[in-house]
Amino acid sequence: MFILILGLEEFQEKLGYKFKDISYLELAFTHTTYVFEHKGQHYESNQRLEFVGDGVLDCVVGSEIYKRKPYVDEGYLSKTRSLIVCEKSLAKVARQLDMGKLLLLGKGEAFTGGHDKDSTLADAFESVVAAVYFDGGYREAERIVMKNLQETIELALAGKIFLDYKSRLLEIAQEKNNQHVITFEIVNERGPAHMREFDAEVYADGIFLSRATGKSKKDAEQNAAKDAIDKYLQLFEKDKQ
Repeated sequence: MFILILGLEEFQEKLGYKFKDISYLELAFTHTTYVFEHKGQHYESNQRLEFVGDGVLDCVVGSEIYKRKPYVDEGYLSKTRSLIVCEKSLAKVARQLDMGKLLLLGKGEAFTGGHDKDSTLADAFESVVAAVYFDGGYREAERIVMKNLQETIELALAGKIFLDYKSRLLEIAQEKNNQHVITFEIVNERGPAHMREFDAEVYADGIFLSRATGKSKKDAEQNAAKDAIDKYLQLFEKDKQ
């Protein structure tokens, strides 16, 4: 516990917020699997905080987009907010804050890589946002959200962020006067069940574009699609002219 408390002190410095009631922060790092294994010591996980943090994030980010883009419709607002507060972007922030090493996980969850799992990290960051909200109020939570998501917000508003790279590639490939058949293929998989890796390749009309690795078939395809977008545009840009 001393190590955890020391870690939380360092985390508060990185986060930029000093808690008045540290129990909120301790709860934010407590996973359901840890509660299950320590029923006599912990009776609550971070799930309820996560629920509130999700709402705070939606409100803060939604308000920022609303103010920055006064002439766009509700569809744009909703889609852009989803890009910013998606699992991958929140997990990225959590990694930048070194949150993984502070997570209290059950032994099984820890063994299967829970300390670096996107979903677990994203949930923990949402929980931290809620912890700040309850401890310091909405304005402090808003400040923390903007401090950590500012770069992602700017990229999203500039149209430079596509977290669903597979859909984006398929969309580009179906543009008028530039249509090509995109195919994905899982070409290899390896490793034990709890640490599986997959290799995916992407082709346009049978022409190889890219190859990438992921911890699931979906992740491998997304990673390959991300690399394939630039290669696709290089190969077929002349078709638009």
